[in-house]
Order: sequence, then C-alpha cells, then structure tokens
Amino acid sequence: MEVLRNMWRRKFRSFLTIMGISIGIFAFTVMGSLALKFNKMISGGKDYVTGQITIMPKGTSFSTGATTSTLPVSVLDNIAKVDGVEAVMPTVQLALSDPDPDNPAASSASFGTPPTIVGSDYSSAFKNKNWDKLAMKEGHNIIASEGDDKVAIGISISADKKLHVGDKMTIRGKDFTVVGVADRTNTGPDSYIFMNIKPAREMLIESNPFLKSLKDQADKANAISAAALAQLPADTQAQLAQAKTFKVEDVNSMAAASWKDGYDPETVVKNIKDKYKNEVLVMSPKELGDQIDKASVLLNAVILGSALIALIVGGFSVINTMIMSVSERTKEIGVKKAIGASGWTIAKEYTFEAGVIGILGGLIGMGLGLLMITIVNHNLADKGAEIFLVQNSFLAEVVLFSFCLGIVAGIIPAWRASRLKVVDAIREL
Repeated sequence: MEVLRNMWRRKFRSFLTIMGISIGIFAFTVMGSLALKFNKMISGGKDYVTGQITIMPKGTSFSTGATTSTLPVSVLDNIAKVDGVEAVMPTVQLALSDPDPDNPAASSASFGTPPTIVGSDYSSAFKNKNWDKLAMKEGHNIIASEGDDKVAIGISISADKKLHVGDKMTIRGKDFTVVGVADRTNTGPDSYIFMNIKPAREMLIESNPFLKSLKDQADKANAISAAALAQLPADTQAQLAQAKTFKVEDVNSMAAASWKDGYDPETVVKNIKDKYKNEVLVMSPKELGDQIDKASVLLNAVILGSALIALIVGGFSVINTMIMSVSERTKEIGVKKAIGASGWTIAKEYTFEAGVIGILGGLIGMGLGLLMITIVNHNLADKGAEIFLVQNSFLAEVVLFSFCLGIVAGIIPAWRASRLKVVDAIREL
C-alpha cells in the first residue's frame, strides 16, 4: 500500500513513466505475436519437409519454386528402385486461380502460403516420416479410390469460401465436391486444396500455354492413323513421332520420397544423386531444414528488436522517475534511517516500487496490444488469414519481462537511496 501511496503522491510523473513502459510492451506484445505466428508456420513447414526427400525438376528455383520443366514418371519409377528408397509420390501444385491481369501484384500480396491446389498420387505407398496423417476437422482426406471430382480443403480455404463437407466448389472451371476440411495447422495445409493428381495435372496443363501446346500436338499426332502417317513426308513423320512422346502422366511439378526403416535419409539422398543428379534436383531433409532455420533467424531478430525497444524506452523512464523520487524523498529516507531502517530495507522499498511501475506499464501495454491483435485477427478471420498468434506462455513472459525491467531499472536509484547518510538527509529537515 505504501508503494501505491508513494506513486499516487507523484501521480502525473508515475503516469508518464507507466505510459513509457506501456509503449514498449505494446510493441513487444504485437511484434512478438506476429513473430510467433511466423515461427509456427515455419516450424510446421520444417516438420513436413524434414520428414521426406524432396525431388524437383532440374532448374527449379528453390526460393520461388519456379520451373519450366516437369518430372517424367519414368525417372520417378527409376528413383523408386534406388537402394534405401521406400516409395515415391508424384505431386502437382498450382495456384488456386490465375493472377488478375489488371492487378497481377495483388495475388502475391498475401500473408503466408497462398491458396494452392495440391494433387497427389494417393496410390503411392509414400509416408511422410513426421506427418503420417493430416488431422481433419470435418469429413476425411482424399484417398486413392476417391473420385476425381472430390477435394479436401484447408481450414483457411473453408473459412474464406464458406465451404463445408458436402458443398460444391468450382476450381478453374471444374466442379468438385468437398469431402473433408483439415484441422488448423497454422502452416501450409491451411491454404491447400487436396485432390487426386489426375484433375490437378489437367488444370496445370490448361493453365500453362507451353504444356497445353504440347498436349494439343500430341493429341493431333495420336489421332492420325498409321496408314495416313505413312503417306506424310519423312520430316513430318519425325515431328509427329516427337509430339507423341508427350505424356500427361509426365506432368509432375515435384515428388516426395520416403526412405526404408533403418536407412539414413542423407545416405539415401546420396544414392539418388549418384544416379540421377543430372536429371532431377534432390533436396535432403537436412538441407531443407537448414534453409528454413536461416529464415527463422530473421523472425527471432524481430522479437529481440521489439524487446530491446521496450527495454530502452521503459528502462530510462523508470530510472528517471525513481532518481527524481529519491531526490524528493531525501528527508523521508533520513527519518526512516534515523528510526532504525537499514540501507537494505530502503533499497528493497525503492526496487519494489520500480517493479510495481514496471508491471503496471506491462499490463497496460500488453492489454492494448491484445486489443489490437484481437481486432485485426477478428477482421481477417472470415478469410482464414489471421496474422497474429497469442500463446499464454508468451503473455506470462511479457508480464515477467516488464516486472524484471522495472526491477533492473530501479536498482541504481535504490542503491543511491540506500547510500544516503542520515546526517545529510536530516540537514534538509
């Protein structure tokens, strides 16, 4: 009570000090929650990619995923026979919709993974070592025997499109029925649409002018009878034979391989590279995990940066206020020492008062931060695009941090108060 009474005696200065700490803790709470969301997304992605061997077409950009080639099924079949490889699952990925030609930059301005079609060959025996099964909120995930007009969707897609099990969904001009909604993962699958690989291949070919041209030429070549082909010039026959080499099942944008029990995945990756490094790009679980760890370093710097702001702004405010308080209460300190109070008792009183100022500023700053986070997340919830993640453990750390900030900043003023001599203090009576 004495601490609160002392603060009330200098209420305007105490108010300004608490507000100074609140600003820092507000930034700490908001930036920390944003970084928690990013870290959750990154850790989920890391768990997935480190549970498999990732195979991409030669020339694929790791940073953007852009590629001009595909993975022939014959190459994937050969990789499946490499020593240590358990199974290979080809996959096709493409954006849910093409960019708006009048505003192409709008589609790239999204937080996290954009809505993505993921078509996989579910007949494969492949199993991700870390994500054996995707938890479902409604219905079930796609299985090999599922019809080509069925999809399972991530929870962000469900929220954005207002879709549930049994609803119809039109994707790139084709009609599908939703059979499952995945539970929240806070990472890529929240924005995925899962389907069998055949319809995904058809949509990828339709969306890519180059692939569409190859397929059209192959269809025309296959439609020519052997008798009619024999009547054509040799050059034309050679061109048509080349066109026939295009196969729809060769259109795979990436593949995932699992390794047999007892094998080291890095050794299996080496085995694949030794035979097919000139035909495909192979990324080991360790390589992808290291790449993701580098990205998370920046996010952790955001947390440390916001904590530093809180430390500087709040710390100097507390130091200034408590030093002024010691100067103004010199007589009071002298009286307390004259009646027997020790320097340690005086130091504890001032340190605790600084801690109370810190925790009050922390609670106000954290409350304002939570208010802003709630408003922003609420406005984005309809689209399943919440950008902040709040965890009770993090909030407890914020309160503890603000209390410690006040304590540390109050040490110097408390030490000065404890060192005051009774005679010097009494002179001011």
